[in-house]
Amino acid sequence: MKTLRWLFLALLGLILLNFTHIVYFNIYTHSLPYGIYIKTNGSPQRGEYAASCLTQSIAQYGISRGYLAVGNCNTGTVRVLKIIKGIPGDHFGVENGFLEINGSFYRIMDQDSSGRTLAAFYKQKEGVLGKGQYILLSDFAKNSWDSRYWGPVSIEFLLKPLWILENVNIMEEGR
Repeated sequence: MKTLRWLFLALLGLILLNFTHIVYFNIYTHSLPYGIYIKTNGSPQRGEYAASCLTQSIAQYGISRGYLAVGNCNTGTVRVLKIIKGIPGDHFGVENGFLEINGSFYRIMDQDSSGRTLAAFYKQKEGVLGKGQYILLSDFAKNSWDSRYWGPVSIEFLLKPLWILENVNIMEEGR
């Protein structure tokens, strides 16, 4: 009974921290493994998890398509949670249906899982990521809506996994 009380109190504490935006429960997006993440600061590095608010035009497109939910970004949407694949100074290119970053190629789909044409918001077909620009992708969801369609974005903060649900890999068309 004592253990159950401690577990309940720990869960209640994590839920309260979620409302302060220190702890994030990922049970909604297929872009990262489901679990509990903690907000961190630091210099963003490749392979780390990051949260970003998208620009107004991209966010509104995401809402209209059902890719994003309403949230507390200044654009009215939730933050996107992705993996950092490109950092300032990295070269990127978009050609023949692929985004290339750091020698890795990521397929750019013409249509989403509902058969609708996907818009591309990136302004240039190749370049070097500038200060504060990052390529955010997902290895977790096969067809994630990410920097392949938005282009480089800024990062609001980093996320570190606190607890991940093991053996739950969606690998389906996701957001």
